[in-house]
Amino acid sequence: MRHRISGRKLNRKTSHRMSMLKNMSKSLIRNEQIETTLPKAKDLRPFVEKILTKGKKDNLHSRKIVFNDLRDKVLVE
Repeated sequence: MRHRISGRKLNRKTSHRMSMLKNMSKSLIRNEQIETTLPKAKDLRPFVEKILTKGKKDNLHSRKIVFNDLRDKVLVE
């Protein structure tokens, strides 16, 4: 039973799935629109929403957290 387990595996290992989500979130933030499949988009939405919520605070701690996810100084600014 999958009680209280969220997200999909998308037929990928954890490291590949996390790097894919990070790359897709970079593209989404940079281009404001991406083309992807519906399951990937559904998994990407909470990931990006958390990044955007943290990014609204303009302090050093939140910048470091967002940089840890995106790894791009331009996007963090």
